Amino acid sequence: MKRILFIIGLIFAVLGMNAQTQKENVFTSVPEVNGKVVFQQFIHTHQGLSEDQNYAILYKWGKDNYAGNPLLSGIRFNEKDKSLIVSSKVELLLPENSKGVREKMIMNYRFDANITSAGCILVVRNITYQNVEERGKSFFPKSFSAEEMITDNAVNSNSDNKELKVNLRKGTLYFLNELYNDLKESFSVS
Repeated sequence: MKRILFIIGLIFAVLGMNAQTQKENVFTSVPEVNGKVVFQQFIHTHQGLSEDQNYAILYKWGKDNYAGNPLLSGIRFNEKDKSLIVSSKVELLLPENSKGVREKMIMNYRFDANITSAGCILVVRNITYQNVEERGKSFFPKSFSAEEMITDNAVNSNSDNKELKVNLRKGTLYFLNELYNDLKESFSVS
C-alpha cells in the first residue's frame, strides 16, 4: 500500500512540474493601438527582489540573448530607467501552405522591456516583414508592415496572398509567445 501511495505521489509531482514549465500563449490575437500593431504583456517578477535586482536579471537576459547576435540592429540598456530596448530581426519558418511549402520571412521588430515595482512590461512594435527569396533580387527589398499583413483586416481581406498572411500571423504569434516565455522564465526564482 505504501508503495502504491508513493507511486501516485510521484506521478502527481511529475505532472505538477510539467504544469509549471508549460509555456503560455499570451499572444493569441493581433492588437492595434491607434492603427499600429502593438503587443503588450506584463510579467510578474519575484516580489522578494528589488527593482535593481530585477533589472540585473533583465540586463543579463538581454546580454545572453542578443549581444553578439548577427541579426541584432541595436540594443540599449538604460540603468536609470531600468529598461532594455532591442531592435532585431528573426527568420520565421512559416507553417506549410496548401502547396506543401514552408515559406521563410524575415521579421524586423523592436521591443522594450521596462522594470516596474511590480514586474516587467514587455512591448513589441514596429514589426515589418521581408520575403527571404526576394531579398537577393533587389538592393532594396520590399518590406511589408504588420498592419498590412497580420491584422484582422489584412487576414480577412480577399487578397491573393491570404494564405501567406494567415501563416505569417501564426508564425509571428508563435515567435512572440516564445520571446515572452523566455523572458518570463528568466524572472522565475527557483
